[in-house]
This record gives sequence, C-alpha cells and structure tokens, in this order.
Amino acid sequence: MLSVPPQKQPLSVSELTVCIKQVLEQGFSSVRVLGEISRLNRQTSGHMYFTIKDEGATLSAVIWKSTAQRLEQPPEEGQQYIFTGHISLYPPQGRYQLIVSSLELAGSGALAIEFERRKKEFSERGWFAPEIKYPVPSFPRHIGIVTSETAAALQDVKKVLSTRPGWLQLTLSPTLVQGSAAASQIAHALKRLQNMQNKPDVILLVRGGGSPEDLWCFNEETVVRAIVECDIPVITGIGHEIDISLADFAADKQAATPSNAAEIACPDRETLRKQMPRIALLQQLMHHLLADAQKGLNNQNIRLQHVWTRAHDAWRMHLERQHQSLCLLTSQQIQLARQCLEQEQGRLAALNPIAVLKRGYTVSYGPDGQILTHAACVKPDDAVRVHFQDGDIHTQVKSVEVLS
Repeated sequence: MLSVPPQKQPLSVSELTVCIKQVLEQGFSSVRVLGEISRLNRQTSGHMYFTIKDEGATLSAVIWKSTAQRLEQPPEEGQQYIFTGHISLYPPQGRYQLIVSSLELAGSGALAIEFERRKKEFSERGWFAPEIKYPVPSFPRHIGIVTSETAAALQDVKKVLSTRPGWLQLTLSPTLVQGSAAASQIAHALKRLQNMQNKPDVILLVRGGGSPEDLWCFNEETVVRAIVECDIPVITGIGHEIDISLADFAADKQAATPSNAAEIACPDRETLRKQMPRIALLQQLMHHLLADAQKGLNNQNIRLQHVWTRAHDAWRMHLERQHQSLCLLTSQQIQLARQCLEQEQGRLAALNPIAVLKRGYTVSYGPDGQILTHAACVKPDDAVRVHFQDGDIHTQVKSVEVLS
C-alpha cells in the first residue's frame, strides 16, 4: 500500500491527488459492486454516467462507449446490477469513480432473463408444440401424483380426488420440489410412474406457491425434457394462478393450482352421471354406427366389383389386396364399436336399480302408491305392496313399531 513519505515541504494539491489516485487505482484494480442505478445520463458521445446506490451510500460510475457497445442490454434506471470494474480518480475534481467493464442483473431480474432465454431455446426445439401433446383422458382409472409426500399440495389433491368415483386409484411418486437436487428427482419420479406395470392414465405434477427461486427447479432442462418425453399425459399445477414455469409450457395440460389440476384430471361423480347417456340411446347410437359401417362396406364392395370387372389381369392382385385391407379395416371398426357398446352397457348396469333389488333389497309402496321411506308412513290395516326383483306381493299391516 502506498503512503505519503515524511515531508519537509508541503505537497501541492496536484501532488497529493496523484498519491491518492495511485493508492485507489492499485488497491481497487478489480472490484465487484452490488447496487441500483440512479441518475443515469447517456451522453451523445456514447459514454454513460450514473450513480450506484444502496441504503447507505452512493458511488459515481461510468461506462465508456467502447464498453457500452459490447453490452447485450443497456442498463436501466432503478434496476439493480452487479458491476465489475476498477476504481479511478479524476484529478480536476478530486472525485473517484467506478470504471465499469461489465454488469449483470441481480436477483429476480437475472432469473427473468434466464427464464426468457430458456423459453426461447426450448420452444425452438419444439418442446412446447401443441401437436406433440397427449390428450387428457376423460375417465381415468389410475392417477399418478408427483410431488413431495409432506407437501400441502398433496393434501389438496387428495381432498379433491376424494369426491371422485370410488374406482379411482392414486399412486404417489415422491420427490423434492425445491432446491438444487429437485430437478433430477422430479425427472426420476416421472420415469418411475412410466415404468410401472399398471401405468397411470394421467400424471399430476404439483407444488404449492413460492418465490421464483423456490420454483426454479421447474424451469430446469432436466424437468422440461422429462415431461416432453413422458408417454403418459402430464397435468401441471405449480404454485398459484400468477406463477408460470417452463414445465407448464411443456405439459399436456396446465392448471392454475394443485387443486385445479386434480379437478381437471377427473370429473366428479355428479358430472359423470350427467354425462352418461341412457342405455337405450347408447344402443340406438351403436346400431346406427354399425348400420353405417355395414352400408359403407356394401358400397365399397359394389365399387370394388365394378373396378374388378373393368380392370386388366395385371391389376387383379393389387385390387385384391385393397379389398382385403378394406374388409379388415371395416371389421376392426365394427369390433371397436361393439367394444364401446359393451363398455357403456357395463357402466350403465352399475347404475341400474334392478341390480340393487337382486342383492335382496325391496321397495314398499303405501295405499296411495307412494314409496314408503319410514315406518310412521303407514298404520295398522293399511294395504302395502312390496316390490321384489321378480314381482310384487300385497300384504296388510298388522301393527306398526316406530323406533324412537
């Protein structure tokens, strides 16, 4: 460290300033400073003069034109940066300043820039394209959940799904959802569900709210790639409604919250009941489909017969293959329609009241023909009709006992 040697004669202001300049510039030849830009002044010469400040102090700074031309983004008033440079002293004014050689956004600003960079890169790879997304099944039987086993988001999802049909199977694939190790664990949790023998029909990737730093793992390439490569539809419910992540862009369906993701994954019982068509209408629809398919097959056969008659011998093998392919396709369509009919009949049968009567239950009707729901609805000597699965019996009430 330089110092002023013992002196007999006083130093001039210039001499003292030179000493101070040497001390500052040698002692602070490379520094990094965190602060906010204030009083930014862009000169026509291309230089930029401004003040770096925090809660307790200010520091004059300059970016020379040559440095400014290399910056990817010009600095902005009121924004916080990390400045790299060296301290210099301007002798005519006796004022020191930071000569900035580079700067970078600090805190959330830097994350926002990195978010946009990755978003652009992943989009150019085609990872967000609508055509690669899977449709979410309307009636899932098995739902996979990827989140922390101690997260409140897991309880929110379970609460919503508890109102769904009783056949629903839930499988948790636990993982960290925050921190440096979270991204690889999330990707592994998704892969674990895909490797199950009984795979889920849909996967919920969920996490509660947090800061941008807390949710950053959902912007990592490892997670986004795992979602894109997942062969099971993925619904994301990450953070609150205002939160957005790159995982949301890659998902087959994005939900605002974990609870909303569960609501999207499976409709509730009442909605399912309203969506289920009556069996007569379903049968009629299936008959129409089968008739149309048969009609189409007949028309195709007639057209093929005409072509066959007019064609030369050289085309006979080719036309025969076309005919066989058409028959196979039509047969497959008919078989698929029949399978759909059988599935819907099975679902409707589960809702049929006759099935309840077959388990030993009966329905009783009072003298006025109304269904009896309480013993107090009848009195002695009343005529009662009891309906079984195979018929009715008529009886007369001898006595009535009402439980208190």
